[in-house]
Amino acid sequence: MSFTLGNPIAVSTNFIKSNPAVPVYKGTEEPENLFGVIYHIEIGYNENNSEKIKQYIIIDFKEYDLSSESRQELLDVAKSYCESKNISQDDELEIALLDNEEVENFLEKVFNNMKVIRGLISEKL
Repeated sequence: MSFTLGNPIAVSTNFIKSNPAVPVYKGTEEPENLFGVIYHIEIGYNENNSEKIKQYIIIDFKEYDLSSESRQELLDVAKSYCESKNISQDDELEIALLDNEEVENFLEKVFNNMKVIRGLISEKL
């Protein structure tokens, strides 16, 4: 059997990249102090014949109700993460504080998009 390339199929994204998750601790770096996790997802797309990257910084946290002070502190931690990774805080960056269910739903949608692309290719065969 030999492999051959098929005709290109237009999709809305060029790539989806999930960076390593980063734990956020409340206090020292101990398992019992784990307060949340930062997920960093990059989605490449074309706009006006140039490739752009939309960056999502998602903060999943343990507490259901956060005080406004805790919310701001988590946003500051996310901004600090962005600075450490040289991520510009322009309009191609979205930082969101989400609970477990919302994070899972978002991640599921992103990765289901890849399954849809594979399905489109399969249907053409």
